[in-house]
Amino acid sequence: MIPLLILSPLILLAALGAVWKARPVHAALLLALVLAMIAVLYLTVGAEFVGLVQFMVYVGAVAILIVFALLITRPGDEAAELARRPRSLAPGLACVAPVLGLLLYAIGTGVPGEAAQDCPPAMPVTALGLELFENAVPAVLAVGVLLTAVLVGAALFARDPASKPQPPIS
Repeated sequence: MIPLLILSPLILLAALGAVWKARPVHAALLLALVLAMIAVLYLTVGAEFVGLVQFMVYVGAVAILIVFALLITRPGDEAAELARRPRSLAPGLACVAPVLGLLLYAIGTGVPGEAAQDCPPAMPVTALGLELFENAVPAVLAVGVLLTAVLVGAALFARDPASKPQPPIS
């Protein structure tokens, strides 16, 4: 219970910072911090497999997100974002209010009692890990190749067409 009480406000503050920052690099770094703290929260409550997958997949993928943010955005995008922000606050809060209400309702009703904890899991964690890493390897490799192709495409898209290529240094 103590890790939840310590990490929850930190996760909330970092998430709010990620949403509120106008610079994509700062927002992506705060998002990586949020995902890492969620992984730490998983590890502290005993969900080691989910915590490690959170670190590997989500925190690792955020590094690619940071590269995309650096390559795709142009200088000056922050000014347009800051000018648009006051107009979008009310619609954003209108979208957040129902979700917050549902979360508060779920927290208020509580988690199921011990009867739900007595049920054995449908698939043990070791079997799930073996299933993922034995049968899903081709899919994971395909996603890696796809992300690399997207990264190269984003780099080509972000190039300034007016700039001339530099001759190699010899």
